[in-house]
Amino acid sequence: MHSTEPTLENIEDYKGKGSTEKRLTVWIVILSGLLVGAIYGILIANSSVSDRLETQKAISIFK
Repeated sequence: MHSTEPTLENIEDYKGKGSTEKRLTVWIVILSGLLVGAIYGILIANSSVSDRLETQKAISIFK
């Protein structure tokens, strides 16, 4: 009975033999993810949040 699964030596990426185009695509994906994360982090760090508590009716404290 013949095995239909490829051996490790037949796989393109085994022992770093992947194509240059595939490596470039992986680097582009990684760097674009880091860039988007950095931009998001900068925007969140520079945004201001109001600390005011909005109430509907006036609060009266009697002693």
